[in-house]
Amino acid sequence: MTGTRQSLAQPFPMSKPARRTSPPRPDQLSNEVMEFLSALDDFKRKQMRSYLQPEEMFAVLREIGYSYPGDEAELHALFESALEELRASSGRPFPNWSELYDVALELGWSR
Repeated sequence: MTGTRQSLAQPFPMSKPARRTSPPRPDQLSNEVMEFLSALDDFKRKQMRSYLQPEEMFAVLREIGYSYPGDEAELHALFESALEELRASSGRPFPNWSELYDVALELGWSR
């Protein structure tokens, strides 16, 4: 019996970060992020969609004046790779839109 109690008291190894995060509040976001989120909401409302594919997010970025300087053919693969890194580092499978905006900027999107 004592062996069972000891084994139950030992912590289980964590396979992902134990950090729990919440989305930022609107007052914590920059004007650029708020503009992006507003444009996303407009796009989703007009298209009657609740989830967007990366290509649709890129179209929204273009609508508000951003451009991507790299090879468009490689953009999707680069974005998916950066998204997997974000998922692994945050421990969450679904990043929020402000995090996806940051990923796009890290990949080189700019005005």
